Amino acid sequence: VRGLYMYGGVGCGKTMLMDVFVHTAPAHFRVLRTHFHDFMLEVHAALRKHSREADPLLAVADGIAARCRVLALDELFVTDVADAMILNRLFGRLWERGVVLVATSNRPPDDLYKGGLQRNLFMPFIHRLKNQCRAHDMASGTDYRRLAQHQRGLYFTAAVAAAEEEQLAARFKELTAAAPTAPARIEVAMGRHLEVPLAAGKACMFSFGELCGRPVAAADYLALSAAYHTLALQGVPTFGAANRSEAYRFVTLIDVLYEARTRLLVTAAAPPVDLFKNIITQFDAAKDPELASRPDVVVDDNLGFAKDRTISRLTEMQSLQYLLHHARQ
Repeated sequence: VRGLYMYGGVGCGKTMLMDVFVHTAPAHFRVLRTHFHDFMLEVHAALRKHSREADPLLAVADGIAARCRVLALDELFVTDVADAMILNRLFGRLWERGVVLVATSNRPPDDLYKGGLQRNLFMPFIHRLKNQCRAHDMASGTDYRRLAQHQRGLYFTAAVAAAEEEQLAARFKELTAAAPTAPARIEVAMGRHLEVPLAAGKACMFSFGELCGRPVAAADYLALSAAYHTLALQGVPTFGAANRSEAYRFVTLIDVLYEARTRLLVTAAAPPVDLFKNIITQFDAAKDPELASRPDVVVDDNLGFAKDRTISRLTEMQSLQYLLHHARQ
């Protein structure tokens, strides 16, 4: 049985179709649905657990195959060289064991890990993915998330930074019913901990620098979204050459919070659509060489494609529909 690889721009309905499939699939399909970030974290943790075995990767793949017949992966998007180097053998074993892959991605199979280190070693995975899954382009000129009804009072921009912070503090106090605030500490995977500078019940507050300006990873964000249903984030900047790494972390943070249906309060230097205006793709650079030559502009295909998803999700996270999903969590 061939799987399905759905790809297309943000808001075209990939996740909605995945939701419909997972919710209507017969029990004997034994569907395991997870986000690609989460899946790879689990794989690397399992590799450490099986490190004494002759072939740890085969043991991990067999463990996954024992849990499911259909693996449903959201947002298959490869940027990490460690992930890229193991995907071919990992999925090769899963396919040998009869696991069917259903995946969503912003990029067509041939563009996965484009420009990545040692991409030639990743190409066999792409070839096998195309054989094992039907690739379906969900191209659409409409981002349906942006049609959502939007709520005010969650995303703050102002000419004076102090005004933004006052608005955020007031909204945070309102949403937490003025609960006592104090620093906290949460456990992250593999025995690590994340310091939370300000927490009130199931809500927490961070500055952008604390959450994206230092070496924080998807595992930290997953632990955060599991511990808190509301996150207030202060001081999100516009992104460019000076903060490319921070932009990648911000993209990952929004992916994790969105999947967890976490309520997000933000103060930012610009509206969502303008945060990434200095991040462009190679295609954009070819169309406008003058723009690409500016010192504050970054030409980065991975980030250039991911930014559209982040802008779309930031927009949807302010909507009534999203908040209703959040309330049901």
